[in-house]
Amino acid sequence: MRKTVFNLFLIVIICFLASFIPLNNSYFKFPQNILPSFTLNKPSSTEANSSSYQADFNNKELYNPTNIEFTMIGQFDKGTFSLGNSHDMILEVFNNDTLIKKYSNTEFITGLINTSDMDNRLQYSCDISQENLSLNSGHYKFKFYSTAASFKEVAPFEVSVYYLSTSKYVSAKNNVEEGQSYITLYFPDANYEYLVPISRKIPDSNKTIRTVIDNLILGSNPTLALASGSPIPEVPKVWVSKGIATLYLPWDIGIYDKDSAKSQFALDSFVNTLTSIEGIDKVQFLKNGKKVETFFNGTYVREPFEKSSSPKVYLGLETNKDRILLVPIDIHKNFMDIDKLIPSIFNSLKNCVVGDIYHENLFSTIPNSVELIDYNRVDNLLILNLSEDFLTVYNERSDLQEMMLEGILYSFTSIHGISEISIKVNGNTIDSFSGINISQSMKAPKFINIEDN
Repeated sequence: MRKTVFNLFLIVIICFLASFIPLNNSYFKFPQNILPSFTLNKPSSTEANSSSYQADFNNKELYNPTNIEFTMIGQFDKGTFSLGNSHDMILEVFNNDTLIKKYSNTEFITGLINTSDMDNRLQYSCDISQENLSLNSGHYKFKFYSTAASFKEVAPFEVSVYYLSTSKYVSAKNNVEEGQSYITLYFPDANYEYLVPISRKIPDSNKTIRTVIDNLILGSNPTLALASGSPIPEVPKVWVSKGIATLYLPWDIGIYDKDSAKSQFALDSFVNTLTSIEGIDKVQFLKNGKKVETFFNGTYVREPFEKSSSPKVYLGLETNKDRILLVPIDIHKNFMDIDKLIPSIFNSLKNCVVGDIYHENLFSTIPNSVELIDYNRVDNLLILNLSEDFLTVYNERSDLQEMMLEGILYSFTSIHGISEISIKVNGNTIDSFSGINISQSMKAPKFINIEDN
């Protein structure tokens, strides 16, 4: 018994003294095959019980996308985790940081892709084509996310999407062949939402107010796919005196006095078309030769009408005949300081929101990536300093570059007191853009939306 106690005491003493000896691994040499080899792996983000999203593309910009694959990675029971019950898949569409549309589940999800070999993945096929989402041509930001509780803290998957129209934009003109003239006619679009200015070529010798009215009655060229038929009633008599065009209309003008949309567009077509003629500032309507209080479905018409002097935003309209036309939208605010008006117009050209109204059937003429760095006004000249993206957007579509440039010129010269625009990029003068010399100040072209192309 004493021997056993003594041995235990000796072991304790040895261990105590050994704790003061520095350990050097050269004192111990074990054959490598005595201990089994093993590797301690760091758990992946999924194994660490995190959640994330993936897609089958690496680019952060998509052009005219159709079908994509979208993957959820996380910890869930695939047997019970189902779309519409356990969670919803959401797609939010933003235009210049404004949420314009929201889709869920089968509105863009077309199926579940088999991932039986990966328990931590759910993969969906998605249709994000322009046709399926019913979006206009333009630039958008897409945000994808799941409403599942385990994905609550996961940031949405974001991608920039461009839907580039295959329709053609025909550039505006300043000149016309000798012996010819352009007249500007205003026609409603096919849905009677917008009034579209169209430049029609006629023989120079026929440029009279009667010729202009007769051409308006003819309607727009069917190749433009605007509203069919005449936008106005017949005009038996017309004369001009002291800048006022007086129209003698029959007592009964039919649908133009009954249908609210057609009556308003008839009045607007008259006023905008006739005041585009040099020397005409106002339009007076007579009913069977007399001034009356109301006409055109109850509109007050005793006083002559003037063309709107409100600033305008020119947005794109894609017709059913593969044409892109520029459409002016009035900014109806009674007063806006010019230092607020200029950035407001620029943003409207990017997001199609004018006066808090989103024009979903039009498209932006400036892509979202182009920024207005600053601007300066010198008398009637407005100098816009834009970001470098201005030079690269629509890179393979010179017609869309011209659309963007002309949308800028028409919009900003609609501001009272501004008649010329100068464009710089990052403060630098640019010699050429889409084959156009923009090193000098520019005016808006005279003839918009050419009909004969």
